[in-house]
Amino acid sequence: MTSLTKRIITAFLTLVLLLGFAACAVGPESPSGGSTAEAATKPATAESTPGTPTAATLKIVSLNAQNADYDTSGEATIEAKYQKLADALGAKEPDLIFLQECNTVFAAEGIRARMPEASKYAVVSGEGATTMVIYNKDVFSLFNQGCQKIGEKGDENGSNYERYMVWVLLIHKELDAAMAVVPVHVDYATKACKAQINTIVAYLKENYPAVPTILAGDFNAEMGTVSATSLATEGYLDARTTATEKINGDEKTFPEKSQIIDFVWYKRGQFFDATATKYEVITDALPTDHRPIYTEIALRK
Repeated sequence: MTSLTKRIITAFLTLVLLLGFAACAVGPESPSGGSTAEAATKPATAESTPGTPTAATLKIVSLNAQNADYDTSGEATIEAKYQKLADALGAKEPDLIFLQECNTVFAAEGIRARMPEASKYAVVSGEGATTMVIYNKDVFSLFNQGCQKIGEKGDENGSNYERYMVWVLLIHKELDAAMAVVPVHVDYATKACKAQINTIVAYLKENYPAVPTILAGDFNAEMGTVSATSLATEGYLDARTTATEKINGDEKTFPEKSQIIDFVWYKRGQFFDATATKYEVITDALPTDHRPIYTEIALRK
């Protein structure tokens, strides 16, 4: 064997070892025994799988349910409230539902169970959190989830309440691709609001930098405050201002104070482009002090 041949073989084996080491660098364990690193490679897997679709449109609804575990919001019973909310959400046949002020899994399940084709949907929450995600099991499988406190009442940022971040890592079955979603309900104190948004963005950047990401919910602040955070500097886009089709686009999402404080922000992944194709404020009379947002986001490889 010549010296040149030996050098080529040695270089090749070194490259294989380095690639193997990188593949073994794992993150938090998932319920299925996977890892953050494995999930982040899903889009690459999809790209190399023959016959895998290259595009899909996500249908998303976000709603502050106004203390859904105890506040009937003008309805005769809490069950009647759940039914009206379930009807409104289910009418959009959503792939993802972001709930705020749901407060308990019992309340989220009360809404989910009354939706058309309720068995297709599953609730994800976290201990202490008032936010939930409901996902369509025909569209997604759950890969990983977590919950962490991002604000403490009276902390250095002036938070008025305890605030939690629920994050969910889902696998889009058709695209065979991972995506991260977070239901947002941050504090209304300006400093705390910005700090908590920045905490969410930093966590996602550290743990899921390569996958498409959606943050939706009650941001408790208007656009000027929300956009002055790392959402803008880290490449997130606001569905309201970027959607190609808008319905009731200028309607206030919090009519009581004539404010738009509910948003859907999204970020493209390393392997997928993302574009908001539709944004709608649902203005039907519903038992809550917020108006739901309906958004469609197209993913394309």
